[in-house]
Amino acid sequence: MNVAGWLFVLAVLVLAEIAVRLFDLADSVAAPSATLGAFVDGMSSGTLSDELGRTLGSYVQGFALAVAVGVPLGIAIGSSRTIEDATAVVIEFLRPIPAVALIPLAILVFGLGTPMLRFVIAYAAVWPILVHTMYGVRGVDRMLYDVAATSGVRGASRIVRVTVPAALPSIATGIRVSAAIALVVCVTAEFFVGTAGVGAYMQAQQAAYRLPQLYAAAALAGLLGVAIDATLRSGERHALFWVGEEQARQR
Repeated sequence: MNVAGWLFVLAVLVLAEIAVRLFDLADSVAAPSATLGAFVDGMSSGTLSDELGRTLGSYVQGFALAVAVGVPLGIAIGSSRTIEDATAVVIEFLRPIPAVALIPLAILVFGLGTPMLRFVIAYAAVWPILVHTMYGVRGVDRMLYDVAATSGVRGASRIVRVTVPAALPSIATGIRVSAAIALVVCVTAEFFVGTAGVGAYMQAQQAAYRLPQLYAAAALAGLLGVAIDATLRSGERHALFWVGEEQARQR
């Protein structure tokens, strides 16, 4: 646990509380104490916790889809120069398009609801996973392949037994980067669409000018991001135990 980091956050919140009270900014900025009260009330009453459940449902589905597409495709592209040349133009054309720019198109195709959110989230999250996987596969030490060849490991078996394990650290990094992007896009899409989820809750509170509730929802999104990142880091440390403690800490 990063004690120093959380102490710094606490110090910033205390200073923010003092500034809001000292300069009488409550009409334009919610004080941390008011935000905390709105957060506790929203979670205990279910108004905010229910929206969190809806956001998590869309997020998990879209992110899982991105992993399911990005990792195999990245392995295929990284392993074959032919596939790389065939897909390069399409990938470089699609990758710079912001996921939020596709929300109107996604609404037309999928309508309002989870399928639309799932598509937008998956589109945003797939690119870091794909790129990190691709470069992780390309960066595998050729000596590993030579050793595998002398042991009779060739073809598809080489990919499973050599390529994927060697590229796993890079794949894990891509997944962790995409996790944050997926959450940002999920909440943003919910905010624009305004049907359900933490983003829709934020939109409703903004329209009603309920600042503590708005800030509480934003804080919840941030805490969710911290929790997801911590979970992925923990899983990465346990799964990639051979990477080394110092290198794992840098990741």
